[in-house]
Amino acid sequence: MKGQSNPSVFYKSFLELDGTNIVSILAFDSRSMQYILDDKFCDYFDQEYPLFYKNKIQKTNKKDRYFYRSAIDNALRNNQVSAIAIMINYIV
Repeated sequence: MKGQSNPSVFYKSFLELDGTNIVSILAFDSRSMQYILDDKFCDYFDQEYPLFYKNKIQKTNKKDRYFYRSAIDNALRNNQVSAIAIMINYIV
């Protein structure tokens, strides 16, 4: 991210990622969460593009069935207690 001239693309790219944002994709890794949600990037956070929301995921073998999962859900499923703490700290 720091190599990008405008890191806001990482926070606003949910349309290109099948409705998912980078926070939800990388929620399984505490170090990624710590870096992405660091205060030095707060200028790129935008209320128009929320970082935490439920993502629609198609169920395996059932094309008409879906379930919804957030970045926090993904971190919980991967036992990433540190990532969850970072996300809660960002939200609060």
